Formats: sequence, C-alpha cells, structure tokens
Amino acid sequence: MRVVLDTNILVSAFVFPGGPPERLLGLCLESRIQLVSSNDLIRELARVLGERFSWAGDRVEGVVSLVLGVSHLVTPSRSPAKRLAVVAADPDDDRVLEAALDGAAEVVVSGDHHLLDLEVWEGIRIVRAAPFLAELQA
Repeated sequence: MRVVLDTNILVSAFVFPGGPPERLLGLCLESRIQLVSSNDLIRELARVLGERFSWAGDRVEGVVSLVLGVSHLVTPSRSPAKRLAVVAADPDDDRVLEAALDGAAEVVVSGDHHLLDLEVWEGIRIVRAAPFLAELQA
C-alpha cells in the first residue's frame, strides 16, 4: 500500500515518539507500507524541524536521510503555473495532494483539518493516523 504521511505526521513521529505517527513510520521502515514523498515535502519536514523545533542541522539531516531512504520520491511534473490549487485556505497542503497523486498513493495520513475535510480526493482517502493504524492492524 502506498501512503503519503503529511509533514505533521512525520514531525510527530520524531518529536513526540510512541504514538500512532511513529508506529506508521515504523511500518514504512519495515517495508509493510510504501512511503510516498516529494522534494517539497522533504524540504518542509527539514524546515519545520529546524525552525519550529530548533533541531540542529545534523539532526535534521539524519531525519531527512532516514525518510528519503524509505520513500518513493516523486517529482511533480507540473510547471509552477499548473500546480494543484485544491486547498485554498492552505496552498501548502496542495503539495501533499500532488505527491499522493503523482505517487499513486492510496491514502494520505494527516492531522491537518484542511486535508481531512476532503475525506477522499481523486480516489485517495485522507485519514487520521490512529484510525489508519487501527485499520492496518485489524
């Protein structure tokens, strides 16, 4: 199963260990689910860890390296003028949708209400971490 873990889920996996986000990342590390990401999402992850959580550069690089190592990295082929514009309230969320669409993901896992409010977009389910983890373990 191909899954996009939104930046807020990946950040939670590293900053607040022990919860569903970390367990989902663990499933990616075990190759039980395929993590789909993009350069935009990786840059956002690095920025949030460095700026918002004041992580040192080498620690951020370690996380980025780990995530890249288990990710199917996609590069959206759209020109900047043709990028998705689905989430008007938070255009950065469109980068998550682009990664999911271009990476043929079945699911986006997020804690962001702008994405969660969509529920399903282009056949891609958008769900919270805990219910998705429970679904996988059922």
